[in-house]
Amino acid sequence: MTEQEFIAVLAPLMEEITGNAFSPDQLDVTFGDLDIDSLNQIEIISRIEDEFDCEIEDSALRAIRTPRGLLEHISKSTSPA
Repeated sequence: MTEQEFIAVLAPLMEEITGNAFSPDQLDVTFGDLDIDSLNQIEIISRIEDEFDCEIEDSALRAIRTPRGLLEHISKSTSPA
């Protein structure tokens, strides 16, 4: 998965949930600073998991603070070994 593929899925999802447009320059902004509370963050991550057919461990969820962190975690978990 490329960064562009991730953003293509994430941007409309973020806009749907927050009502605000998401741009690639916001990949390193924390979810909190993007006005995404923990419940919305779980919704976003759940839908990203469905879209990219992956699962993120609960322990990893607590460590993911930014969209880039989510991208990097999914990229690691979906890369061929």
